[in-house]
Amino acid sequence: MTNNKTLMLAVALLAALPLAAQVSSLDKINDYGVYVVADKGYIKFGPYNHMDNFVDFKYLNEVPWVKRAGEQLKIIVYAKDFSADNFVFELRPIDTVVDIRPVRANVKPLAEKDMYELSFDQPVPDGTMVHVHSGSFFRENMGVVMLGDTQSQLVKYFGRKDLPGAQGVHAYLDDALHAYPDNAELKKQMEYWSKKALQEKDITDYGYVEEQWEKYSSSEKIHLKLHYLEDMVGEINSYLDQHPDGAKAREAKERKGFAETRIKEYRKML
Repeated sequence: MTNNKTLMLAVALLAALPLAAQVSSLDKINDYGVYVVADKGYIKFGPYNHMDNFVDFKYLNEVPWVKRAGEQLKIIVYAKDFSADNFVFELRPIDTVVDIRPVRANVKPLAEKDMYELSFDQPVPDGTMVHVHSGSFFRENMGVVMLGDTQSQLVKYFGRKDLPGAQGVHAYLDDALHAYPDNAELKKQMEYWSKKALQEKDITDYGYVEEQWEKYSSSEKIHLKLHYLEDMVGEINSYLDQHPDGAKAREAKERKGFAETRIKEYRKML
């Protein structure tokens, strides 16, 4: 019976959630639902109507964001038969590494019937998504909200020059631009990360050439040397197709010429 009540509660609260990210703060809570306390009023959690367990950056424009007075996170749950044990809150910062951290809330009943204030021991900075789920056995995704202006937080994050994994950063930024195609600052950052991603891919792709070269150099048997040189030529062709003006293009061509000469010699010896 308790589980049925939980699921019914989740459905009711989901029905009360807004359908778009562009929502205005409410001066007063009148409808059942889950809300974040804003600097002025309240913002409802928005539904995430996609199959992922966490928000894909290309859909960030569908997630409501909230401006707070500080970094303390306070949530209001207005629901019948509320039980803190049946609600799970998770934090995920804007990052190319999916790092979702569950947090426990301190619950305080309010004077209004069926209304509860949830607070958290640690401050939660802007640029963090807050997910809420309900159900002790069957978890119902009840929605998500972004702390801070989403576009401003994306610009702040992708503006960092120390982010690891340029190709991953590029992919996430591309998704962010899918959500906000008219954001001039994100477009400018894409120019930087496109170059960095290409440089990183250049190094990665030439690494396959180096791998075959090392195997060739360390082999003593003719048939193995032949095998690794043939594989290296294939890797060089692939590298030059993708990076005709790459950092290692000249070296790749020289190695290819060397390899083709040796391949002819080794074939005659076998």
